[in-house]
Amino acid sequence: MGIKKKILVGWLAFETVGLMFALPATAQIVERVMFSIPPRAVHVITPVAPGFTAILIASNAPFTILSQGAVGEMQLGLRVSGTINGTAYGAQAQNPGAISGCVIAISPAPTSLYTSVRKTAANRGEVVSQAVLVHIQYDPTLNPVFSVKTLNQPQAKSVVQAAECSAATS
Repeated sequence: MGIKKKILVGWLAFETVGLMFALPATAQIVERVMFSIPPRAVHVITPVAPGFTAILIASNAPFTILSQGAVGEMQLGLRVSGTINGTAYGAQAQNPGAISGCVIAISPAPTSLYTSVRKTAANRGEVVSQAVLVHIQYDPTLNPVFSVKTLNQPQAKSVVQAAECSAATS
């Protein structure tokens, strides 16, 4: 066996032994390092008819639905899964939290109609598979502007909370 072959075989043996020690150490590093993804809530707002809006929301963090520019009663509903125009949504979603059936926006300033307690995404998957549908019904003469914000965003922290209909009438 020539000197070049001895060097090559020695180097390969050294790499093999080194790899046996490096893999467990690398696995521990990966296990200890926390990869953080910034909180996000992607949404599509669709005015379905006068006085009726549907919002498809997918989030990796709790979120809030804001209304601006309208004062009045709004009926809310939540569907975790279903289809929209033949496209399925919610297969990898979870219920983000209880929703009040009726709220009253008491100010034209940004008002929180609904605040979730958890993300919509239950498992990995396409964004639409992690989405839930929130529908909002209101007086057709109103023109509210809806938006969705994660709870860490400044716009979500300093808003007025909508009152529940039963609490507002008593």
